[in-house]
Order: sequence, then C-alpha cells, then structure tokens
Amino acid sequence: MSKESVQAQLQENIKIIYHRAVDADQALTELRKQKNATFAHIFTEDTPFSQHANTFLPYVEELAADLQAMEVEDDEQYKVQLPALVVKIELLFKTLNAFKEKLKSK
Repeated sequence: MSKESVQAQLQENIKIIYHRAVDADQALTELRKQKNATFAHIFTEDTPFSQHANTFLPYVEELAADLQAMEVEDDEQYKVQLPALVVKIELLFKTLNAFKEKLKSK
C-alpha cells in the first residue's frame, strides 16, 4: 500500500470520527444540562493523547494535526509515527462506539 493510499484511508477514518465526535459532543452537552456528565476528561492521563478534554472534538483535532504533520515527514519517519496515529484512531473509534451504545441503553 502506498503512502498516499494510507494517507487517504487515515483521512477517511478521521472524517468518520469527526462526525461521530460532533454527535457525541452534542449528547454530552445534553447530559451536562441534566448533571449526568461531570467528568473532567474523556481519556485518562495514560492514553497516547496529549489533549485532556471533556469533549471529543479536541482529540479529533489532535488526530488531524498529527496526520497533517506526518504528511511532510520522510518515509522512514512516517513509518515510525504511523503506529501511534493508528492507536489513537482505534481508541477514539472504540470510545465513541462505547459511548453511543451506552446512550442507547439508557
């Protein structure tokens, strides 16, 4: 798989995550109005994210920034950074899916 096709797939995944994050953040806003979402961070301190926010969009912004930074890296550095980005993408997908399922069960 070429760097360009990997990049395109990563961009597509981030777009999907972005749309899910917007929906999740809207749900969080409603939960906060009802005093049902009082946590300080989506993820704990030991995650690969440098962001610490109580909504999803800052994490998506970090993903997008990481991807953009990788675009200008040489192939060797790109290969080094790719696994960390994939881990972040997977973590966001899992967390957003779990959040959505939790909302359905209420």
